Amino acid sequence: MADRSKSIRNIALVGHSGAGKTTLAETMLFLAGEISEKGSNSKGTVVMLSEPEEFEKGTAITPHFGHCNWKDATINLVNTPGHFDFIESDRAVFPGTDSALVIFDSTEEVKPETDRLWQFLHKDKTPVCGFVNFMDREDADFERTLAAIHEIFHIPTRAVTLPIKSDGNFIGIIDLITGKAWTVDKKKQKEIPVPENMKDKIETYRSELIEKAAETDEELLEKFFEGEEFSVEEFKAGLKQTIAQGDFMPVFCGSSRSGIGVPRLLDSIVELFPSPIDRDSTVRAFKGVDPADNSKEIPLPCKEDEPFCALTLKTTIDPFSGRLSVIRVVSGTVKGHQTIQNTSRNVKQMSSHTYRLQGKELVQADELYAGEIGAISKLEDTYTGDTLCDPDRPVLIPPVKFADPTVMYAIEATSGSEEKVAAGFAKICAEDPALHFYRDEETHDLILAGASKTHLELAIQILERKFGAKATLKKPKVPYRETIRKSVRVQGKLKKQTGGHGQFANCWIEVEPIERGAGFEFESQIVGGVIPKQYIPSVEKGVQEAMRKGIIGGYPVIDVRVKLVDGSFHSVDSSDYAFQVAGSMAFKKALEEADPVLLEPIMKMEITVPEDTTGDVVKDLSGRRGRVLNMIPAGKKQIIEAEAPLPEVLEYGNSLNSITAGQGMYTMSVSSYREVPDHIKEKLLAEEAEAANG
Repeated sequence: MADRSKSIRNIALVGHSGAGKTTLAETMLFLAGEISEKGSNSKGTVVMLSEPEEFEKGTAITPHFGHCNWKDATINLVNTPGHFDFIESDRAVFPGTDSALVIFDSTEEVKPETDRLWQFLHKDKTPVCGFVNFMDREDADFERTLAAIHEIFHIPTRAVTLPIKSDGNFIGIIDLITGKAWTVDKKKQKEIPVPENMKDKIETYRSELIEKAAETDEELLEKFFEGEEFSVEEFKAGLKQTIAQGDFMPVFCGSSRSGIGVPRLLDSIVELFPSPIDRDSTVRAFKGVDPADNSKEIPLPCKEDEPFCALTLKTTIDPFSGRLSVIRVVSGTVKGHQTIQNTSRNVKQMSSHTYRLQGKELVQADELYAGEIGAISKLEDTYTGDTLCDPDRPVLIPPVKFADPTVMYAIEATSGSEEKVAAGFAKICAEDPALHFYRDEETHDLILAGASKTHLELAIQILERKFGAKATLKKPKVPYRETIRKSVRVQGKLKKQTGGHGQFANCWIEVEPIERGAGFEFESQIVGGVIPKQYIPSVEKGVQEAMRKGIIGGYPVIDVRVKLVDGSFHSVDSSDYAFQVAGSMAFKKALEEADPVLLEPIMKMEITVPEDTTGDVVKDLSGRRGRVLNMIPAGKKQIIEAEAPLPEVLEYGNSLNSITAGQGMYTMSVSSYREVPDHIKEKLLAEEAEAANG
């Protein structure tokens, strides 16, 4: 039974948008006979794209899954987004793959998006191989790209194939393992003569590759130092072991368009890339914990005779066909109409059908077994990152942690469609874990947060197409606050007589500012029963009610101390309600006399940027009334600790992406409140007055 899992290869195709990932996947499927012809982006027939927005943009915006058979192995391909607006969703699928193939454009520098994706893979200790694409372009340069990979990623790189050019044209590749040269002719790999003028270069590169292959095996290392020749099988075995350890990147070359180099790449995926069973002996071996005791670790070997366990890699929700959960089966097997425990949500669900995926096409399968990537339909309470398992053996795989959203906007639904918008965004966010949708409890705005404004605008577009709901983006309200500058003593008195029992309450309060961040303090100094004890909490309640809306802009009041110092009552007409009203009246009067001021939230920020963009980032922060507190070197990056007013950084993610070409990352949280400068306060209040007047 274990042999089936041994023949699986789960590969993430990774790289910047435009590197040729989707075309490479299409060519792999074509050469393997899975599709009869390569799809067309303009016709919407590319297998590894499915959304209309993807065909419009010509790039993936969400991970897509496909498979092919090659030399008795099943290769599961995951085509991942490479545009920095959408790469956060890649984090969810990387744990489900056993290796990654990073695609580089041989005509360009290594892009920032690729560097960002590499950081994800490196942190997860994913074995990584490289493919230098577009070798058929006039300005292609394999050796330059190879050197750039080593310099940027700080990982040993070795060529496994070399390009052959004749009269400036890319005609084939040389396999350094076998020493043979290959091209592609009518879908078939065809051997061609090795050029005489390349033999010295081949020997140099082959010697470097042999040395790397020998590093992890004492016998091979001894043979290398003694100058003995490796057999092809020894060569492959050494490379496979080195790749699985994740500290070496073998690099292939070719053209995703012509297919040259792709058959040899497929051969190498089968021969060199780790299988799910190989993963069990590495640092990436799947492990879970007992949901009832997180300190109890549960090994999850890739065996079919183990209890079922799977990790949810992606969720799709179609208005017509319903919910589909893409999973990596970690252990055991799963069939349709089987009871499944979702330990992440603590619910049991019944599976409907199981499928293998070929882009948007679902190929029904009797079962999915250990090591496979497939899908289950109709799991209504399952989301990306959830652990599914046999109810008799509960286990939880720690979920992937996604970066916090860097851009947030308020959502304005068209009249009468708020519920439809909310329902639609709930489903869109279930599909895209990098999107967050919620209602701000203070401002009551509906908030959509994500990686960039483009990310949010795309979600708006999908909302209308899939769910028929319309909405627009607008800046969210800033949670300003108000406070006072001086101490005052004021009276709040309620006296009403309406024929029967009246309403009477009289209180004197002293109100004073306290240090920023202290909030609210209430103190009773009543003596002699001038106000009965049962009414003192009523005064405090009335004060707190009045604090909800200040007098400058109607914002909550903070950082004040209120002392109840005197008052009087009526034995018949006084009540809780009367003293609440009196307390509220007193506080409102105090605000008018105590020199009120407007406060804005100050955000504590931690910004990680490439060294060469540090100056521009600091300059931009200064223009936002920000202040740098500290700078910490981190390799070729800088961590900038800073603070800035929230109104100035509401759209900071867009600017940071622009300045750093998508390489910058940041987090922020409210650290304090400070007075708004007068000129900014006047402008703000004028804008609010204009908005209120229509």
